[in-house]
Amino acid sequence: MYQYDQKPSTQLSKSSQTLLSTITQSNYAVICGRNNCGKSYFLKLVARQLGETASYLGPARYQNFNMLSPYSPQKNQRSQKFSQFVQQWDTSIQNIDNSPLNLQQAIAELSDEKRINLMLIVKDLLNSDMEILHTVPNNSMSQKYISVNGHNISFTSSGFRLIITLITSLLNEDYNTFLIDEPELGISPEAQGFFADFLFDLSKRKKYFGHIKTLVLATHSTVFLDRININNNYFTEKQGDIIDIKQASSVADINKIHFFLLGNRLETLYMPSAIIIVEGKCDYKYIERVLNTKFKNTRFSIIQANSDSRIREVFSITKDLFGDIQKSPYRDRIFAVIDSIHGKSLPQSLEKMGIEKENIIVWSKNGIEYFYPTKIIETIFSSNNSNIEINGDIIELNNLKYNKNDLVDMVINHINDKTEYNKEFNNKLIQRIETLVV
Repeated sequence: MYQYDQKPSTQLSKSSQTLLSTITQSNYAVICGRNNCGKSYFLKLVARQLGETASYLGPARYQNFNMLSPYSPQKNQRSQKFSQFVQQWDTSIQNIDNSPLNLQQAIAELSDEKRINLMLIVKDLLNSDMEILHTVPNNSMSQKYISVNGHNISFTSSGFRLIITLITSLLNEDYNTFLIDEPELGISPEAQGFFADFLFDLSKRKKYFGHIKTLVLATHSTVFLDRININNNYFTEKQGDIIDIKQASSVADINKIHFFLLGNRLETLYMPSAIIIVEGKCDYKYIERVLNTKFKNTRFSIIQANSDSRIREVFSITKDLFGDIQKSPYRDRIFAVIDSIHGKSLPQSLEKMGIEKENIIVWSKNGIEYFYPTKIIETIFSSNNSNIEINGDIIELNNLKYNKNDLVDMVINHINDKTEYNKEFNNKLIQRIETLVV
């Protein structure tokens, strides 16, 4: 038990100490976790270990100013800032999140070229015109201020100034490593997205931030997760004074982090681009593989009903999730895929329940197997044609027989970006989905 003024002896677990070097050598790293789990401590620890070449930007960075002050150069300025940072951390009797960055001073300290880049980035990111003007027009001796869309920056929103603070910090060539605590603070989700896309765009990062070797963010926002390089995402937990950091190593890991950042609530999850209800296991396997191959950057929810008699039931459950389907953004994004032989009036009843008529796909033949790619079937059965025969669970052609489950596994293993799909399958399903998601 600590005394009221006693500083905790927080430290990293042994495995986390090993990851520290991995993080500092990466191009981009994202640290996630609950409040009070050690994210800020970790960023400060990295800043201290790396020394003068690392810049830490804490969450308490809201600033306003009216005029620009002239730049007064100081010797060993970077060393002095680092010493001040270490002294504050060592001697403080409470957790201090102030950023060692004064926005007014930081803008003044930028070179002319960097200030031009700042204005270009603001125009690119926020479509705002930013320029430096004199308080007295046509008098170069008068004091300067920053104009944003025709008025003083002091009248802009706090979110705007918070973004300006981030960009200005990143433009400072004195540092090659930047550690930003909660970059999303005060910034709208849309602006977060623009900023994250900007940082992930390698061409823009090279153009404007070529000096940055490593960028580490501690965040509560899903927007800043690295979805391209899963290993760049980390999750922190804390037991007592020990901070443990785990590196994401699979899609399941990143999904868990994503789910956590959305509040561990299904209703806040990003929903798929389309929902496809199918009858059986083979339909499920084949359609899932085709869509994931054709539309790599799109997420689908494919639901196996197990029989045509349960399709109504499955859609009814799906419908309950969205309320009035006619008013839902999923009105034209829910599909039902049905064999030629199906329950009486099934298509009509699904249409009455709310599925768009063109999204109720009824095959001309009874079995998804008839709609596998011709060339793949010919390869599997060593045949010059694809006229298969279906007898119960057995598919036969050219004196070769496979059960449906084995055949679908063989088929999906042959599918790639160059696969040519059955004409009916392409026209009825792929092209319809393509109009929605591309």
